Formats: sequence, C-alpha cells, structure tokens
Amino acid sequence: MYVVFMLNRRVSFVNSKAENSHSNGSRLSVFNPDKKTLKDLPKFLKAHIEVEEVVLVSDDVEELWIRFCLNYFEVLSAGGLVLNSKNKALWINRNNHWDLPKGKVEPGESLEEAAVREVSEETGIENLKVTGDLATTYHTYDIDGVVHLKTTFWFSMQHKGGDTIGTPQSIEGITEVKWFEIPVPTKIWESTYGSIRIVMNAFKNRSI
Repeated sequence: MYVVFMLNRRVSFVNSKAENSHSNGSRLSVFNPDKKTLKDLPKFLKAHIEVEEVVLVSDDVEELWIRFCLNYFEVLSAGGLVLNSKNKALWINRNNHWDLPKGKVEPGESLEEAAVREVSEETGIENLKVTGDLATTYHTYDIDGVVHLKTTFWFSMQHKGGDTIGTPQSIEGITEVKWFEIPVPTKIWESTYGSIRIVMNAFKNRSI
C-alpha cells in the first residue's frame, strides 16, 4: 500500500482484496481509477473540501502507483527524527506548522548524507549520527502550475548533546527549533502534517 498526502489530505492506494468499505461524506473510495481521475485528483480535492480521505482501489497497486507518479515531477528528499541524550525529539516550526527537518537530496549525496546535512542546516544542530531507517513518505505540491511529488526518506538520528539551542533557518520559513519529549504534546501533534504522524508512528512501533 502507498499513501500520499495531497493538500494535507490522505490518498491511499490499496489492493481490491483489502478494501471492502464504502464511501461516505468524508471518505471516498474509487475503484480502478482511470488516467483522467488520477490527473484531476488535486482539482477534485480543492473543489470538495469535505472529503478528508481518498482511497484508490486496484487489483494491481504497483501499476496504479506508477500511473499516478507519471503525472508529477518527482523530487527526492531526506530528513531525520533526532533524539538527544535526554530522549527528546527535535522539531521545527515551519510556516506555522510543527514539522521535522528535511530537504532535497543534492547530486552525488547519499540519502543519509542529505538527511544529516538538511537537519543541520535547518536547525543549527550538529553532532548527528544516523541510527537507522524509519519510513518513506509522499506528498504533492504545486509550484507555478507544475505539480511535484516529493518522496522523503526518513532516518532516526542521535544527537550527543542535551537540549542544545538551535538556530532556525529563516530562509526556509523556519521560526523555531525545539526539543520535545515523546509522545509530543497534543498541540504539536494536532499542528503537524499527516506524513509526519506516519514517521512518528513508525518510530513508536519500532520502539515497542
């Protein structure tokens, strides 16, 4: 199964054998969507703000996902969930939403190298060590009429220090860098994106 966030709403790609539910006011199931349906998804979600989730159902999920991706300019990104010596997680406030640091992978970089560099650039926090893989998330966005699909590879990281004071990268719209205990406060959880909740849940399940 694939999950992509579009306008901060969840679009799931599932196998027909696993999908037995029906559409309701906030959840729409589409069986075997055609090319036009896939291409018009952003337009549909903009016009139907009441729809909170779309489920795309197919006998061949991989083929459906490939057809979906063909409509987008793909961007590779990498980021990290950083824990310090006090077992607190590193968060950033970007454009009035709490988020985890991430950014585009540069030519010649490995995913791990890009993740460490981006975390350091966006937060000012250094002395980072990658400790494992966490999750891969997908979300779409529009720049000057060109629709992009960003694939973000997430890694768990360790910072050797404690509550080190960070430096927000203001050019990226970041205004705060803070350490929060896990689980994070409700106001942080409710303010963040669905894709970030996937990362945090992956960390939680790995820790059980």
